[in-house]
Amino acid sequence: MSAKITVIVYILICFEIGILLMVLPWTQYWDDNFFLYFITGKLNAPWFPGFMTSGYVRGAVTGLGALNILAGLRDAFKFRESVQAMVALGNNGKKPGRESATIES
Repeated sequence: MSAKITVIVYILICFEIGILLMVLPWTQYWDDNFFLYFITGKLNAPWFPGFMTSGYVRGAVTGLGALNILAGLRDAFKFRESVQAMVALGNNGKKPGRESATIES
């Protein structure tokens, strides 16, 4: 049961981060970012705000958001396999119902 909940939470986080990364670069928050200007002052790099607000960087961040959404969709469509993989990780890679063979010396 906890493996199912873990996979569901992972899927929701993928969707949330994906939507955030797809929308945020195109809003006013991206341009008026306190941390951007703080880093610019610390690095003494006046070119940095122009670089971060360029269309190329915004498009790259939007592409990362699309990849996050695709990862969430993949796990949603392969939910059963994802849950089985989580259960297998919990069993330290052992198959359920089988006992591991040990070699004694």
